[in-house]
Amino acid sequence: MNEYMSGLNLVDMISEKHKVLRDKVNQMSGEPLNKTETHILAMLEQHGVLSISEISRLISISRQGTQKTINNLLAEGYVDTAAKEGNSRDKPIVLTAKGTAACRSMLEIKQNIEAEITARIGREQVELLRTLLTQDWL
Repeated sequence: MNEYMSGLNLVDMISEKHKVLRDKVNQMSGEPLNKTETHILAMLEQHGVLSISEISRLISISRQGTQKTINNLLAEGYVDTAAKEGNSRDKPIVLTAKGTAACRSMLEIKQNIEAEITARIGREQVELLRTLLTQDWL
């Protein structure tokens, strides 16, 4: 992989690492969730309650695509709808206990992966990477 990675530009390098990390989290979690589903769960965990339109804007996919994914998450019991007075069109979406547990499990997995990365490249390098990724360069 190093030879392949060394031939990539920075954007593609970051994308490849992101893909590997996401695949590892999904594989270790044992949850049958795709990338869009995990992204939606993460947004709900961060924001609490969101409408389908709000989720769609946050994750940059069509409202129809968001609705389809939400329907899958509803069917699997990861999310639920909450009634909102005065708005029957766009129901708020909330995490269920199962959705919250899945988010907590994935967070624990991510923390373990970060510990593995730290063991491989060192605390200073991880802190440098964290600093670089939080800077306003995009």
